[in-house]
Amino acid sequence: MGQDLQEQIRTRAYQIWIDEGQPEGADLRHWLQAADELAGDDTHETLQELIDEDDREDEAKRRDAQIIGTTTPSSSPVVNISTGREPAKTTIRKTEGP
Repeated sequence: MGQDLQEQIRTRAYQIWIDEGQPEGADLRHWLQAADELAGDDTHETLQELIDEDDREDEAKRRDAQIIGTTTPSSSPVVNISTGREPAKTTIRKTEGP
């Protein structure tokens, strides 16, 4: 990779970092996104684009579930957890005090 291309990627990655609010730990993603943009490839999307796409997919699933009449993926089933032992048969007495 030529020195000039590396400098272009570095400059674009820095701008992406600034645009996203200077998040920590995203340097590799920014570098790859910048390299893809300069190569004309949009494989690595911005974080906001990924969040927006995920939100649209979640909304479509909720809408489909309402049409079909099933529960939505976000609804949680009731789960009973047990240790395998019988529950204690001791009752707690009411105590006085504040």
